[in-house]
Amino acid sequence: MNRWVKILATSALSVLLVVQGDLVLAKGKKSKKGAPVTMIMNVDGQIEYTKNGKKWKKVKRNKFLFPGYQIRTGANGKGTFLNQKSGMSRELSANTVVEITAEGANATTGALSEPVKGSGNLVASLGNRFKKGQKYTTVRRGLKIKLGAASHSKRAPYKLSSAWPELVWDNVIENPVVKKASKITAENYAEFSYRVTIDDQATIVPAPQGMLVVRHAVAGMESGKHKYKVELLKNGELASEKVKRASTFIWVDDADQEAILARKAARGGDELLEAISLDNDGMKVGALDVYSQFFATNLDEIDMRPQMLEHIRGLKLGELLSHEGELYQKLKKEDEES
Repeated sequence: MNRWVKILATSALSVLLVVQGDLVLAKGKKSKKGAPVTMIMNVDGQIEYTKNGKKWKKVKRNKFLFPGYQIRTGANGKGTFLNQKSGMSRELSANTVVEITAEGANATTGALSEPVKGSGNLVASLGNRFKKGQKYTTVRRGLKIKLGAASHSKRAPYKLSSAWPELVWDNVIENPVVKKASKITAENYAEFSYRVTIDDQATIVPAPQGMLVVRHAVAGMESGKHKYKVELLKNGELASEKVKRASTFIWVDDADQEAILARKAARGGDELLEAISLDNDGMKVGALDVYSQFFATNLDEIDMRPQMLEHIRGLKLGELLSHEGELYQKLKKEDEES
C-alpha cells in the first residue's frame, strides 16, 4: 500500500473511532419508578406479585420491589420485607395483601409484623447509582470512544485479584458504524488487535471476532495500584487516538480477596445480591459476570436491569451497553403491553 494512502487510511480510522465509536444509553426522561424501596426475602409457600393489579406472577426468590407493586400470599405463604431507607424488616404471613409505596410495605388485607432492625446496608447501597441508571432510557450510537477508560477512584473502585484477574474493554470494531465505514470483514478482521500496556509492559491481544467485550487476564501482579492503557492496532500500527492519560486498577492481595469472598458467600447464593456485593467491593468485572448471568436467566427482572446498565456504563463497555439497552427496551415494552 502507498505510504500516504496507508497514513490516510489509518488517520481516517482514528478519527472515525473518536467520533463514531462509543455506544451509550442516552439520558431520557427520568423514570417515575426511581430506586427499589424494599426487598422481599426468605420467601416460602404461595407468594405472588403484580405491577398493574391484573397480572400476578409467582415470587420464586428474593425480589426488589418498587412503588406500585402489590404482594399477596396464600394460605401457606410467608416472607420478610426489608426496607431500603430504614433498614427495618417486617414479617409477611399468610392470606395477606400488601401495597408497596414510596415508604415501603403497607398491608391492605391482613397484617405485617411490627418493624425490627434488619440488615439493610446492602439494599441501601443501591442508592444514587441505581437512580442514575434509571435515567438511561433510549439507545443511541455515534459518540466518542475512550479505549481503556475504566479507572480506579475512591468513588468508583476498579479492582482485580487472582479470583477475578481480567481487565475488560470495548471491542470497538464490533461497532456497526465503524465496521461498515472501515470495511471490516471476516477476512481482514485478524488485521486488528489491541495493545494493553500495564506498568510499561505491553501485550498484544487479538481482537475477538463477534465479541462485544475484550478480556485480558492479568497475572504476576503485586498488590496495590497499577497503571494501564489500551490502544487499537491495525497490522501492528496505531489505529486509534494515542492515550494521553493512563487508567488505573488495584490488585487486591489474598487477605482482602478472602474478605470479599466471605461477603459474597454471605448472600446465600442469591446472584443479584452477590453481584451487588462484588460491585460494592470494587470487583467490577466479577460483578459484571454475575449480573449478566442473573439477568440472562431472569428476564422478568426488568425493573432491576438499570442497575446492570449503570454498571456496564461505568466500565465504558459501549457495545455491550448498547446491546443490553436494546434488550431492556424490548423487554420493558413487552411487559407494558402484556
